[in-house]
Amino acid sequence: MSAEINLGHQAMKRFGNYSISRKLTALNLLVSAAALLLACVSFFLYDLHTFQVNIARNLSIQAQITGSNTVSAVTFNDARSAETTLQALRASSHIIYAGIYTSDGRVFAQYWRDRPEEVPSYHPIPAGEVEAHWFTPSEIGLVRSIVFQGKPAEMVYIRSDLKQMSDRLRNYAVTILGVLFISLLAALLVSRIAQRVVSGPLMHLVDTAQVVSREQNYSVRAASTGGHDEVAALIGAFNEMLAQIQKRDTALQEAHDELEARVKERTTDLKVAEENLSALSNRLLLLRDEERRHIARELHDGSGQVVAALAMNLSILEKDAAHWNARTQKALADSVQLVKTILQDLRTMSYLLHPPLLDEAGLELALRLFTEGFAERSNIPVSLEVAPNLGRLSKELETAIFRIVQECLTNIHRHSGSANARIQITRTHREVCVEVRDQGKGMQAEAGRPPRPGVGIPGMHERVRQLGGRLEIKSGTAGTVVMAIIPVEDVGKVSSGSREQFTTQA
Repeated sequence: MSAEINLGHQAMKRFGNYSISRKLTALNLLVSAAALLLACVSFFLYDLHTFQVNIARNLSIQAQITGSNTVSAVTFNDARSAETTLQALRASSHIIYAGIYTSDGRVFAQYWRDRPEEVPSYHPIPAGEVEAHWFTPSEIGLVRSIVFQGKPAEMVYIRSDLKQMSDRLRNYAVTILGVLFISLLAALLVSRIAQRVVSGPLMHLVDTAQVVSREQNYSVRAASTGGHDEVAALIGAFNEMLAQIQKRDTALQEAHDELEARVKERTTDLKVAEENLSALSNRLLLLRDEERRHIARELHDGSGQVVAALAMNLSILEKDAAHWNARTQKALADSVQLVKTILQDLRTMSYLLHPPLLDEAGLELALRLFTEGFAERSNIPVSLEVAPNLGRLSKELETAIFRIVQECLTNIHRHSGSANARIQITRTHREVCVEVRDQGKGMQAEAGRPPRPGVGIPGMHERVRQLGGRLEIKSGTAGTVVMAIIPVEDVGKVSSGSREQFTTQA
C-alpha cells in the first residue's frame, strides 16, 4: 500500500513539472477519455442487460413452443415423437441441449447438439413461478413448466451457449475503441487549439518574467490579451508590479549613486587626513629622535663635561685633604662618589636617549652594548643573534630597529617577569626581520576585557608602518613574541634563503 502511495506521489510530482500547455492537454484528454469511457461503459452495460433479457425471452418462447408440441407425446407416453419434436431445435445452432422431463423429474426425451453427455440437472423453479433461467460464464439455462388441463404435465429444460453475446460484445468493444480513439484525437486537436488561447498568454508571461530575471530589466512589459478574464488580470497585475519595481529601482539607484559619491568624497577626505596624519606622525617620530639625539649630546657634551670637571676638581681636593679632619675627609669622599654616580647616570641616560655608536659603528655594535648594559642593570640575561649579512642599513631603519628592541626589553623588565630574553635579527635581500621573545606571563587581560597596550606598542606599530613593514605580537601564558618585518633595499648580494645567524650570549 505504501509503495502504491509513493508511486502516486512521484507521478503527481512529475505531472507538476510539466508545462502549462502539456497539463492542459493532459487534463482535456483525461476528462474526455473519462467521459467517453463512462458513456461507453453505460451503453455497454445497458446493451449487455438488454441482450441477456432478449436471449432469455427467446429461449422462453422456444421452450413454450417445444412444450406445446410435446405435451401430447408426454400424455400418451410417446418418447419417440417427443425426440422428433426436439430434433427441430437443430435449426437453432446456439442451443446445446434440450430435454423433456415428466412432472416427477424423470427424463422423457433429450436433444444434444454434440455428443450426448450425462443427464444435466436444472435449477428448481421458484414457488409461484412457471420458469427460471440462469447464466454461467459461457451458457444460459432455462427451465419452464408446461401446464395441460390445469395441471403440470411436463418440464422443458433448454441450455444455450453465449457465442452470440460474445460476438456482439467483441464487436461492440471494437466499436467503442474506435469511437474512443477518434474522440480522443478530436479532443486533442480541440485542446491544441484551445491551449493557444489559454496557455499562449501565460507562456508569453513566463518568457517576460525570465527576461526580467535574467537581464534585471524592469522596463519590459508583458503583452496584454485585451480580454477581461483571469489571465488578462494576471498580466495586468504583473505589468503593474514591474512598473512599481522599476520606479523603486530607479529611486534606489539614484540613492545608491548619491551615497557612492558621498562615500567616495568621504574616502578621499579620509585618505587625505590619513596621509596628513601619517606624515605628521612620521614628522613627530623624526623630531622625537632628533630631540633625543640633541638632549643626549647636550647631556654628554654639556652637563657631562661639567660634572667630569667637578670630579677632577674634587680629585685634586682629595689629594690635599690629608691634613683635614676625618669628618671633612668623609664628606669629600662622599661627594666624589656622588659625582661619579651622577656622571655614570648622565652617560647612561645619554646612551639610552641616543647611543652614539648607532651613528658611528652601526646597529649591531650598538645593540650589543645596549643589551649588555640592560642585562647588567636588570639582571635579565639577553641572547642576541644577528645575521652576519646584516650590514649597514639606512639611518631611519637602524634607529627604528634599535627603538623596537629598546621598547621590548623595557616591557620585559617592567611587566613580563621573564627570567631571560632572546633577540634575533635576520635579513634577506628584501626585508629585515626582528624577533624579540620572552618567557614571561604574557599580556594578561582583565576579566572580560582584552589586553590594553600602553604607549610603547602603538609607537612600535607606527615606526614599522612608516617604513612599510608590519608588526606581529603573539602573547600567551608561555610568553610573548614580538616580530617586526621591515622591507629593505638590497645593498649587496644577499641570498634570499640565507638565514645564517651569529649568536652572542650577553
